[in-house]
Amino acid sequence: MTQAENDYREHVFLGHLRHRHNRSQDRLWSEHQAMQLSFLQRRGLRASSTVLDLGCGPMRLGSVLIPELSHGWYYGQDLNAETLTYGEEVLRQAGIPSNGRYTLFASDQFNLSAVDRPIEIAFSNSLFSHLNLNSILTCLLRVRQVLAPGGVYYSTFFVAQPDRPWLDPQPRDKWGQGFCTHPHQDPYHYPPTVLQAMAAQAGFRMDLMRDFGHPTQTMARFRLRRRWW
Repeated sequence: MTQAENDYREHVFLGHLRHRHNRSQDRLWSEHQAMQLSFLQRRGLRASSTVLDLGCGPMRLGSVLIPELSHGWYYGQDLNAETLTYGEEVLRQAGIPSNGRYTLFASDQFNLSAVDRPIEIAFSNSLFSHLNLNSILTCLLRVRQVLAPGGVYYSTFFVAQPDRPWLDPQPRDKWGQGFCTHPHQDPYHYPPTVLQAMAAQAGFRMDLMRDFGHPTQTMARFRLRRRWW
């Protein structure tokens, strides 16, 4: 991931909420937190699951997911070390001790050497929407290295609108706030067929999950391709 690709190397995600103890009253925090946890629970999250949260941010999801993993483990990866320091503050405020069942690590180019057990569920919300195709392929190849047999990776992205030229900015609306996605700059949009090609290159098969509930993004599911011989 490069600075030109997006600004998360320097930007602390959700930093405007860092010194608020009532984050649950903020829609951007609470609705996304509930949406993500509910999705994982519907998709088979167990107390013994090993979960990798890529681009995990300041523990918006981690603070409610870690308590669910009484016999499992949570790994949170992010590009920005200060965002993870913020995340540790959120975990303490949530009553999760520093020796809890989790590992947070900052890494560039999706270096996952800190992951020391097979991952059953990998997850990322609003990660591919900030990545170019080279970084998406890198991410998929890295995830494949740590995924357990039968494991799955879920990641959201902006679907390119089929009625608009892919090369043009495409307008979006999230809770009344308008913005555009782009083919060449952050935030990025992609046709599903392009990500399916990236998935195949990395050894995955990809399909879309329509029940995630994100107001502007679509959830993709990546499963390891079966080998027939």
